[in-house]
Amino acid sequence: MKNNNLHNIKSSGHKTPDKYFESFNDRLFSKLKEDNKLDAIESTGFKVPNDYFETVNDKILNTLDNKEETKVISLFSWRKAAYVSAVAASLILMFNVFFNTPEKLTFESLETASIENYLEEEDFTSYEFASLLTEEELNSEAFTNTDISEESLEDYLLDNANIEDLLIE
Repeated sequence: MKNNNLHNIKSSGHKTPDKYFESFNDRLFSKLKEDNKLDAIESTGFKVPNDYFETVNDKILNTLDNKEETKVISLFSWRKAAYVSAVAASLILMFNVFFNTPEKLTFESLETASIENYLEEEDFTSYEFASLLTEEELNSEAFTNTDISEESLEDYLLDNANIEDLLIE
């Protein structure tokens, strides 16, 4: 095949007679008036049986109702899945309870900082703390007779106190 000059082709090679499209409508309508073949048609050629439209719905519904229902066998049973998941959950629970028991928590194993953080976050009032202590514990001298060294007091003041609050005006 020679495709070298296809982009240079200016015409398609097909020709129509002169003034073909200008006179087409006139020729078509004159042909229709001469023959009048459409007026001679008396029927469409199609015939519908008697009472067809009244009985067609009943016939369709009767054919749909007569179908036998087929037995459906499910490949996946939800009952089996429930049994399997219950066994798996019980095994996981058993392993967590028997083989993963942590050490028992005691006050000695808790860090003092975690207890302090818990008490600060819970926003307890002094009255709530006092309700937890007995009268003997409240009157004890443990609150008043504490020996604090000068170094620890100085470290505390440097870390937590504001110098402007400490200066006397």
